[in-house]
Amino acid sequence: MKSRLLDRQLQEIFGGEGEPQFRALIEQARAARQDVLADGMERLIGIVDSSYRAYAAMNLGAWHTKLSGDALADWNLRAGTVEAGRQWKQMLGYDDAEIDNSLTQWERMLHPEDLRLLQAEIEAHVQGQSPHFQAECRFKARDGQWRWFLLRGAVAAREADGKPVRMLVLQRDISEVKNAEAALISAKEAAEAANKARGAFLANMSHEIRTPMNGIIGMTDLALDTELDAEQRHYLKTVKSSAEALLTIVNDILDFSKIEAGKVEFEALAFSIQDTVLEAVRVLAVSAHKKGLELVADVRPEVPLRIVGDPTRLRQVIINLIGNAIKFTEHGEVVLDVAVDQETDQSVFLRFSIRDTGIGVPADKQRAIFEAFSQADVTTTRRFGGTGLGLAICARLVQLMDGKITLESTPGVGSVFSFTGRFGVEASAITQTQAFFAGSQYGGRRALVIDDNEKAGRYMVELLERLGIQSSFSVDGASAVAAIERSRAVDFPYDYVFADAGMAAPAGFALAEAWQKSGRVEKLLIMLTTENQRHDLTRLREIGVSAHLVKPVGGADLVDALGLAEGPDNSLQENFVLADIDLDNAPQGTDTPLNILLVEDNPVNQELAKRLLERQSHRVTLANNGVEAVDLFDTDHYDVILMDMQMPVMGGVEAAEAIRSREMRRSWVLSHEVKPVYIIAMTANVMASDHDRCMEAGMNDYVAKPLRPAELFAALGRSRGCVDIDQPTLLAAAPPSGTKRIDLAAAQRDIGDPELFATMAGMFLSEWDTHLGRIKSALDSVDGQALRMHAHTVKSLLAMFHAETARRLAMEIEQAAFAPDSVDWPACQRLHADLADEMAQVKPVLQQYVETRVIP
Repeated sequence: MKSRLLDRQLQEIFGGEGEPQFRALIEQARAARQDVLADGMERLIGIVDSSYRAYAAMNLGAWHTKLSGDALADWNLRAGTVEAGRQWKQMLGYDDAEIDNSLTQWERMLHPEDLRLLQAEIEAHVQGQSPHFQAECRFKARDGQWRWFLLRGAVAAREADGKPVRMLVLQRDISEVKNAEAALISAKEAAEAANKARGAFLANMSHEIRTPMNGIIGMTDLALDTELDAEQRHYLKTVKSSAEALLTIVNDILDFSKIEAGKVEFEALAFSIQDTVLEAVRVLAVSAHKKGLELVADVRPEVPLRIVGDPTRLRQVIINLIGNAIKFTEHGEVVLDVAVDQETDQSVFLRFSIRDTGIGVPADKQRAIFEAFSQADVTTTRRFGGTGLGLAICARLVQLMDGKITLESTPGVGSVFSFTGRFGVEASAITQTQAFFAGSQYGGRRALVIDDNEKAGRYMVELLERLGIQSSFSVDGASAVAAIERSRAVDFPYDYVFADAGMAAPAGFALAEAWQKSGRVEKLLIMLTTENQRHDLTRLREIGVSAHLVKPVGGADLVDALGLAEGPDNSLQENFVLADIDLDNAPQGTDTPLNILLVEDNPVNQELAKRLLERQSHRVTLANNGVEAVDLFDTDHYDVILMDMQMPVMGGVEAAEAIRSREMRRSWVLSHEVKPVYIIAMTANVMASDHDRCMEAGMNDYVAKPLRPAELFAALGRSRGCVDIDQPTLLAAAPPSGTKRIDLAAAQRDIGDPELFATMAGMFLSEWDTHLGRIKSALDSVDGQALRMHAHTVKSLLAMFHAETARRLAMEIEQAAFAPDSVDWPACQRLHADLADEMAQVKPVLQQYVETRVIP
């Protein structure tokens, strides 16, 4: 009787009377000394209340304070029945009499997978691991459909031994919520699939279009080099410019699709911010100068010389923004400023500001232009062209650099695009001032800058003053000539005069021509633009001007030009001493010792080459990869560079091309002939194709690895012009396999010094397991590029010790990994196992030699 009464009361309360009535029932239970039941009901109030708050927080709808639409059941665990709250059957479409009220029947309606989950939740709660249990489960409705329910409950009564006997369970229908979730997930997956398909389509189409477009541009270039009449040349130039414009559009679309697909990866490389900025700006210098614009790139003195980040992506953003500025500017200048925005111990935020004097952007269009396929308005699209993707790409790339991009613009006055980026800082980082201008030899000297563009002229004055040179500026040729005359009249002439070649007489070339005739004591340096550089250089040589600079000017360019103007004795191109070389003890009959940059990533090869070179009294500087080599080349002078072909970060071919590019940059500021550095490739593959590849990259010579003293010194002799020394023989195939596993006698003959040979052997043994482990790791991670590089290193080391069978196995692995997309990985695994077995046979022989110094 009491049970039925309680059942009716519970149904009334959870049918809509609310919490006050429920609490009244709790008081009745306590008065009847049913404390366990009262405690259970109080806990249930908390569970139900938190359930409503959770669903409200999920914003799934306005939930009512009443519990209508829910079923609150009282489970009798001893009898295995549902004593109250049987409306759960109606929620599934059943009449009350259609199915019984047993817990067994209730479990039959539950999805088997969800039943296991629910049982685990209930067990954890019963064991005291959670204050209540909760699960989302599927129940089979009368119509055969599965409906989702949220189940929350708690033990309401236990026996003396702690075994639960009563449990209160809230059962809520959440099918509509689950259906909405499934629809959202399905829509999201469909959108992702569509986006992926779009990205793949764009990438494939971009590739398919770019290939013939490159052919069109290349063939047009070749045709333009032939004899053509004016009309034909005009037609072909139009074809080329149209093809280049189309290629730019395709490249923009490809970049945008990669960014949208999340496939853009950022590298973390140490690089020179000054070099990266100037390289980006110089790409666009010709187009700027053709329009009569000044282009200035100012890296502020406080900016670190070297930072860590992705120089390629940074260069891409700079080129895009400066290219836009040039496109929308008809007169005036485009100025790039790079400054420190904020610093931390581990990183630096740099601010890049691109200022122009162009058409500007209306205020109501400034936000829209950062969206894809958008420009300020349709008239600019017709007038200036473009995809409208450039700024959208920049904005995404800047986001990936942990920065933001902003715009300030006044129509008819100009715009300032600014972006920030976070970069790492090397532990021993120095600033631009410390790098270029510390300890300057020009302190106390005076200079006059003549330039009709105030921004460009003021920038030159600031560069000179960072060097300690007191500088004046004039925008007018006549007043500048008068200033020169006044300084000479008081016997206090300028030390240097920097004159813009493009100004009208009496400045510009008129000043340069009059200078040599009048015997001026000041040193004249002419500033040229890229547009007329080739013609102007010839004219400068004819009138005998000692030095020139090509705009845009960087700090290193200015230092080089001043050194040249001072004469060969002071030129920084020759500013190095061999203080640490004992010339008195140099071997008899040798030439002057050379300053050599050794670029090699393997410590064993490093030590061998370094020892051989230093015994000939050469000065040796080590670089571990191509990036370090390029940076060292920028800061010092070298007679010879020994360049390994395969290295991490940057290989020998790429490094040689970068060095030759920098030599071209130096030629912009030097009127006299400067001898290019002699680059000798070190390669383990001395085939005709490898020789051609070295020469195409701008190298002068090559030596085979493993290094042999006679061949190395012969190459150094050729660098001095000793042409009677034979070059190494090109191999048509690999040498034949020897009969021994390892021929230490032949290896020692190659190196020529037993002590040095023993050192090499010890170093190889110390890294033996590391080298094999790297190959195994590359195989396990299916990394074709790493596999090729590590196999190449092992092959080179084994060749040094004439371990021919093992060398051939390493070479087969290297060759198999040359096409990363089609590597036969099972075959490489087998080759690695054979290589490990063969090296296990070689290792004891090498160890015995190191311990006894006796060749078996």
